[in-house]
Amino acid sequence: MARKYGRFSYCGVMTNYTCTANCAHCMFASSPNCKKEYMSKQSANRIADILLEHGTDSVHIGGGEPFMNFGALCDTVEALTSRGIMIDYIETNAFWCQKESMVRERLQTLKRLGADTVMASVDPFHIQFIPLERPLMLIDCLRKEHMGFFIWKEQFLRRLSALDKSVTHSDEELKVLLGENYIVDCAREYGVKVNGRAMNIARHIFPLKPASTYFNSPRCTNLMDGVHCHIDNFEKVVPQGCPGINIDIDDFAAMELEIEKYPVVSALMEGGVKKLYEYALNKGYKERRDGYSTACELCAHIRSYLFYNSPSGDIGPKGFYDNLFTE
Repeated sequence: MARKYGRFSYCGVMTNYTCTANCAHCMFASSPNCKKEYMSKQSANRIADILLEHGTDSVHIGGGEPFMNFGALCDTVEALTSRGIMIDYIETNAFWCQKESMVRERLQTLKRLGADTVMASVDPFHIQFIPLERPLMLIDCLRKEHMGFFIWKEQFLRRLSALDKSVTHSDEELKVLLGENYIVDCAREYGVKVNGRAMNIARHIFPLKPASTYFNSPRCTNLMDGVHCHIDNFEKVVPQGCPGINIDIDDFAAMELEIEKYPVVSALMEGGVKKLYEYALNKGYKERRDGYSTACELCAHIRSYLFYNSPSGDIGPKGFYDNLFTE
């Protein structure tokens, strides 16, 4: 029998955007520079109620880095599990794993609250900010606590183990170990989506083309699709693959969008990136002279302009756009 999905057929819950790392591939452009704002207990309970009402039975939890505020993380887990919503896994870069007793104590707390699986990030992006010994300690503690875990991505663990595990490693060191083009190569191998800060990597992979190249791109009808969307700490829904677009959770659940409140989303759903481009021209947008690597980069570049020059309720948060483009 086919599984019946609710309005939010599968989603992630983001406890925050801020992070201890500033990884080149980050979908949500997370950074230490993002304002330290975390999921409140009230928001966690409200989100959990809406998810339960619409038939969601499991989620994953991420950020940003959710362990930057362990209390907020625990409140979020408890709000979900107390309503019978399972936690598939919690994402972390393991920056906090410096003392085994503290790591095990936190894992025990999460396990009591109903979260028993953790995803540890290990790759050439994170190792520039997090010593490898920390995710290794986390993995060891997870084993000792009989909790589930997986490494994202495990193939990098073998390669990076040749480095000093007690310190972070610079871009130059990684070029020696992995090759001059390791960022592009690793992005391909990682399966990085061309969104968020990874768009800066895409500019080194794909030819840059004028905006008109992408005017035949299809309408973005998936923006109201609940499949693998994310819900952030501001009670906003981020559609799958479209960080920087925000839809109030109540409007998303009701499938009611007012054009005045959601001009960007409305344009994308009605006519794709061409319609958004035409909308932005009327707001003073100027085409990037060197071109765009993808239709998604064109969209993000337009949205970035609009965020600072003609803001609307469907683009944000500030930390995302402040940390999106690196060049």
